[in-house]
Amino acid sequence: MLSPKPFDICFTSVQKSAIRILWTVLDAVDQMWLPVVRTWRLNEWHYGALTSLTKAETAAKHGEAQVKICSRSYDPYHPFYSNISKDHGYVDLTENHLPSYESLKDTIARALPFYNEEIVPQIKEGKWVLIAAHGNSLWGIVKHLEGLSEEIIMELNLPTGIPIVYELDKNLKPIKPMQFLGDEEAMHKAMEAVAAQGKAKK
Repeated sequence: MLSPKPFDICFTSVQKSAIRILWTVLDAVDQMWLPVVRTWRLNEWHYGALTSLTKAETAAKHGEAQVKICSRSYDPYHPFYSNISKDHGYVDLTENHLPSYESLKDTIARALPFYNEEIVPQIKEGKWVLIAAHGNSLWGIVKHLEGLSEEIIMELNLPTGIPIVYELDKNLKPIKPMQFLGDEEAMHKAMEAVAAQGKAKK
């Protein structure tokens, strides 16, 4: 999420894709020196044993219907488990803190409290905040800000790599809906690419 003014603090996940995007943005705006808070609570939703597969590979192996259940259902039954507690990036956490799989409901349950407890106080201090995270961890923040239903948020395609701007009032409510920065054609192509991720390659 980007602002039109210089940033004061950044938040990202502990996963490489989000960290690299953050580096790219900070390099582009010449603010590589900014403080960065990294947290697993902004991580991509954990797909269990499917984590190492792309959505196209998952569709080819388990079917497009299973991909839709796993990635486009708010609280699905998920039969694919994986223990990530031994990963070096999570050494400070106990095993019972880390899920063996997640739904969007689970992802929001960890991301939204972090937003309210750590990010909101920074905004209230008048700081300009940059968040570089993942489509489904950002879904929780967008759902909260926009007051979206479970059904609507599951159909929302946040385009990868396209900055989002939110202007908030004194009650931290959006003054207007989210704005995407950049070329409109590129934005629509990015949205279509996200929507097509669960289809098996021919």
